[in-house]
Amino acid sequence: MLIGNFLKNINQKYLRYSFSGISADSNKIKPGNIFFAIKGNLFDGNMFISNAINNGASIIISENCKTEIKHNILYIKSNNVRKLFAEFAFKIFDNRIKKLVAVTGTNGKSSIANFFYQILKLNKKKVATIGTLGIKSEKLNIKLKNTTIDPLTLSKYLNILKKIK
Repeated sequence: MLIGNFLKNINQKYLRYSFSGISADSNKIKPGNIFFAIKGNLFDGNMFISNAINNGASIIISENCKTEIKHNILYIKSNNVRKLFAEFAFKIFDNRIKKLVAVTGTNGKSSIANFFYQILKLNKKKVATIGTLGIKSEKLNIKLKNTTIDPLTLSKYLNILKKIK
């Protein structure tokens, strides 16, 4: 995959840089991957850039760098690394969802999502839920360890759900 197909506002000299995958977890980086150094509440991904490079990252995206090449690594500055990570994930898996219902609020989200699931299923609609209770569809039932999954995992599961007949 070429970086130029994902980033439109990048210097022409970097457009042909290629990558093989993406991750925001430096331990999951494979050779040729992009590492997204996301600053979170508990950890700052920038602290793990050297680990990502040791694992083979060829591109680093961070808010704490300038766009340049250093030691054969392309560093790309982004003001919103988390959003860019999600955009890359959804573009890689080509997740254009035709119909989506999102439930927000403080209390009752899982119940409402489950009610929608049951109503749509009873009406012979292809339906799935993703949330605190995990991922559920007619042919898939997966427990999740986090109540909110990262964009790459979400994108992977949406792609799987889209392909299940």
